[in-house]
Amino acid sequence: MMRPINRLRAPCASFVWQRRCLAKPLGFSLLEALVAMAIAAIALASLYRSVGQSSQSVMGVQARVEAALVAKSVLAAGIFAEDLMRQDSGEAGGWNWRVDVTPEPIFLSDEAGRPAPSGPLRAAKVTVQVSRDGVTAMTWITWKPYRSAP
Repeated sequence: MMRPINRLRAPCASFVWQRRCLAKPLGFSLLEALVAMAIAAIALASLYRSVGQSSQSVMGVQARVEAALVAKSVLAAGIFAEDLMRQDSGEAGGWNWRVDVTPEPIFLSDEAGRPAPSGPLRAAKVTVQVSRDGVTAMTWITWKPYRSAP
């Protein structure tokens, strides 16, 4: 008479399978665990590095935005070149700024390329340098007209 097959029994229940099951290691070997940990460490190190670079990039962008706001504020303080020559340097919010005003005539011409009969315009090239801790973060160059004739 045949015995009914019990499908719930483990495959190692018979004598033949018991020998094979005993030879099969259970779990991971030490080498496999070390390789997995090394791969995980490399992945975490690269993730840490990329997050650090991203935060440095954000800080750099924020510093440039602040420097640009300081430069715009300094330039907005004077409509004419004479206004900017009164105060050539200063500090605002931890930022140091310096203004250089250089007279520079601007030659005008008409559509045909002939020089304007009124002569060149009196203007000044204004350079604003914004720095923090001795490192220049931004240099802004623009032109401002003079208020009065010489």
